[in-house]
Amino acid sequence: MLFDVQLIPGYLLFIASLFLCFFRAVKAGWIILAMAYILAFINGSITLTGIALLLPETALLLLAVKYSSGWQGAVTHIAFFLLSILLLTHQLPGFDNVLIFDRVRFTPDAAPFTMHFNLDKPFAGFAIFTCLLKLGFIEKYDIGKIGKAIVAPLTAIIAICILTAWALHFVAWEPKLLLNYLWIWGLHNLLIVAVTEESVFRGYLQGYVGSAVFKRQKYYLPLIVSALIFAVIHTTGGWPLMLLAFIAGLGYGVAYHKGGIMAAIFTHFGFNLLHFLLFTYPMLDKS
Repeated sequence: MLFDVQLIPGYLLFIASLFLCFFRAVKAGWIILAMAYILAFINGSITLTGIALLLPETALLLLAVKYSSGWQGAVTHIAFFLLSILLLTHQLPGFDNVLIFDRVRFTPDAAPFTMHFNLDKPFAGFAIFTCLLKLGFIEKYDIGKIGKAIVAPLTAIIAICILTAWALHFVAWEPKLLLNYLWIWGLHNLLIVAVTEESVFRGYLQGYVGSAVFKRQKYYLPLIVSALIFAVIHTTGGWPLMLLAFIAGLGYGVAYHKGGIMAAIFTHFGFNLLHFLLFTYPMLDKS
């Protein structure tokens, strides 16, 4: 199944993410991304409706950048962000995302886990990342600075979130390697999930919008707002998951403030990877 022709657009999304976000090769990245969507259309994973819904996402982002202030700016930013959230949460028609894991139980007491190669969610992240890169909101990568920015937030997230999750009986200590699942889960979580969510919530909401709206305030105000909205979209596990997402979002926001978008992405992925390898994933089954 993992070598099925239907999955080729998803693998191209991985490659596009590497070029766009890690190598900063925008032209090559978008060429590969276009190839992914063309193949997905041929495969039936995205329809004309889905493609048509990606166009206003792009147009609204361009307008939001053009109208950086005033009522036009407020309207376009709100419209763009709402459309992005609909894409992130798979609420729009026209996308038949290809199934990778179908209700897999990584451990006997874990809730079933389903994962798709999403074509809707990453588009918003890649568009925002490209825009922020072009506007200079993403600095040249400094591995030393990124590494230092990750240590404290990641340590705090691990300590607070894991202890909280354990106290709420949300997860249990269940170390596992799962090599047959780890490679595809890891690539998807880093190149699609972490890149997209950090581009939207930290790069765009906390960084770009936050610096404009809260320009006379400390950085913690947009950090808290972005973490709150990040928590709101994590409703699948009920209020415990929302609480944990809020705590994690604060940590990702601190990493972003100290080391930029890559620090936030690797902090996000680092915590998710530790969760996957050492604890119940995604959570204990309550049924």
